Amino acid sequence: MLESVGIKVCLVNPRETKQVKGRKTDVQDCRWIQKLFSAGILRSSFVPEGRHMEIRHLIRARLDLIEMGSVYVNRMQKSLEMMNIKLKEVISQVHGASGINMIKAIIAGCRDKEYLLGLCDLRIRKNKPDLILKALEGNYNETYLFTLKMDMALWEEHQNRLQILDQAIENILTELCQTKEAVATTAKPKSIRHHAPKIAKLNLMMTTLYGTNVSSVSGLNDYTLLRLLGETGTDMQRFPTIKHFTSWCGLTPKTHQTGRVNRSVKGMRCNRAGQIFKECAQGLLNSKHLAIGSFMRKLRARKDSAIAIKAGARKLAEAFYNSITKGVEYVEQGIKRYEEQIKNREVATLTRLAKKHNMQLVATQ
Repeated sequence: MLESVGIKVCLVNPRETKQVKGRKTDVQDCRWIQKLFSAGILRSSFVPEGRHMEIRHLIRARLDLIEMGSVYVNRMQKSLEMMNIKLKEVISQVHGASGINMIKAIIAGCRDKEYLLGLCDLRIRKNKPDLILKALEGNYNETYLFTLKMDMALWEEHQNRLQILDQAIENILTELCQTKEAVATTAKPKSIRHHAPKIAKLNLMMTTLYGTNVSSVSGLNDYTLLRLLGETGTDMQRFPTIKHFTSWCGLTPKTHQTGRVNRSVKGMRCNRAGQIFKECAQGLLNSKHLAIGSFMRKLRARKDSAIAIKAGARKLAEAFYNSITKGVEYVEQGIKRYEEQIKNREVATLTRLAKKHNMQLVATQ
């Protein structure tokens, strides 16, 4: 309402507005905050405006709905365990296509293990048919079947609500893309393993809104970009440099220097955007073909997994920022190129030290 009448609203972190002790009233607090803001001491937090705010609200509502639906998945697993049906031990997801098909058939009254196996994906039937047949040797009970049926109905209702949310998000994205010039790309969209939104032409919409194919960055797919759209937006002009952006995400190490002493302090928690980058970096930690995976493993050997993942997330955030601001796609150099750069750097260091101490490097066969 304030924005609609031309008043600029600034949301400020309360950590930066410590009150003067002994003078605590609401009126004096307002005066003190106004004085600090007028002096330029307080910084305004990022709050999206207009349709971008609605996108953020819908995406967060979608994540909450997925989290609530997971409760019913766990309860379905419990009902199966009570009947000694060990599906979750042999398939990756009970709520995947194969698991849901078998659960629906069990609820419908099917007890034929061979028929239930035929409802699974071809790869499951080919690689582990014996394990599936053993996992289906259960003691069926009417009470547990009733609870399984109720939880399945509630989970399906959540899935229907997700489709309604996806349609609302798609409508807003379509409206935002109408004001942008379409950007053509020949890259194939990356696959989305979990909770893929059912939005038509999502890759084309993300490319149009960001102005380039940001999904070329390792670990980022269209669903990740959709989540980042609600948290960071597409305008990076409010961040003067790339370091401002990574600091805003909470992915930079904190500094506490007193004289010549540099103390290590515990950093603040990442915001939602930083957490998204950390999730993507964690998925690349064991990659055998990407340079960022080798970088994180090398750092993990010296420091810690949490530090390595945070450093890898900062690399992804920098690539994300550069791709948007410069309008170019990210090019993955590969792990061999990265290891070659490390080798050249180490050789240059050894050569400089040898020259300093009047020595000579000799390469062995």
